[in-house]
Amino acid sequence: MAGKQVYEMELDGRVHRVETSVGDGWKNSATWWVDGEEVATRTSASEDNLYLVAAKEHELADSIGAVRARFTSMSKPVRATWFEGSRSAAEMAARVGTGGIDLVPEPGSPAALREERARANPHLYAARHVAGGVAKVVVPIIITALMIWLAGRIPWPDWDLPSIDLPSVPWPSIDLPSLPWSGWEAPGWVRWVADTAKYVVPILIGLALARSEVRRRRQQDELRERRAAGGPSAPVVSSVDDAGERRADDER
Repeated sequence: MAGKQVYEMELDGRVHRVETSVGDGWKNSATWWVDGEEVATRTSASEDNLYLVAAKEHELADSIGAVRARFTSMSKPVRATWFEGSRSAAEMAARVGTGGIDLVPEPGSPAALREERARANPHLYAARHVAGGVAKVVVPIIITALMIWLAGRIPWPDWDLPSIDLPSVPWPSIDLPSLPWSGWEAPGWVRWVADTAKYVVPILIGLALARSEVRRRRQQDELRERRAAGGPSAPVVSSVDDAGERRADDER
């Protein structure tokens, strides 16, 4: 890989290392090593998640788990997460997103700096996600207003287009029952919710995703500390689904 992001961590006496491509915009690549031996590699031009598992015939296939490498829609690597268990169970956990421990990004790398910023100022980290939600609401409004303003000031030519007589199509007449809609009007609160939801919902989603990601980061740090001390690991269950995680990652 020309540019790469490295994640590494010792787990259960084995050193896991994952190298991912870094934002070339065309494809995502990830390679997984265990104790210096290449175990699996994946490349995709369309997937934001690459799932790495050992080949079935590999002698460690049922003991070294699986890895999920996550990227943003702009091909920026976000994290590499290891899932323990047998080959099939670990791959299933990786695809579902339950449990798992994030490998440690290489010191000084963009991923490491992003983690440090999130730890140092979680409130600012959350505010960035909320700002992203606000931008998604405000920017389209500004662009639309600007286009309307420009359209009203362009001296469009007055085209004299020819009139074309199209043949009439004898469509069959179908008598449908009439619905008693006349005179019905939605309550005021329903109209208010409909009018404001498109502005408020993206902001609320950004806030929820940010809070969930900060909580997930805290849980991952605790899990890494237990692992480093030789203690048992506990599943880290995130309340953010894959679509939500991808949306949060894209706002970083």
